[in-house]
Amino acid sequence: MPRALTATIDIADFTSEVIRREASRARVIEVREHGEILGGFLSAGELERYRELVRRDVEVFRAGEFPDDIVAALEESAGKFGVGAE
Repeated sequence: MPRALTATIDIADFTSEVIRREASRARVIEVREHGEILGGFLSAGELERYRELVRRDVEVFRAGEFPDDIVAALEESAGKFGVGAE
């Protein structure tokens, strides 16, 4: 059975046993108090995905060095706004 994306636990139920149980069921665990998120836990896979997103977010490219997937996404976005490639 695939794991759910998110599980929610109340701070009153916050124990290592509950975290372990929910970690086997979900990729993200939200810890809430009175309905507000206090924090959360990520599965190992989600943590790796987060790290990759952060790494890519701060990556700097020089003109002409953009990866093909980024160039394609930029060209697609430009077309949506009526901007043609030059």
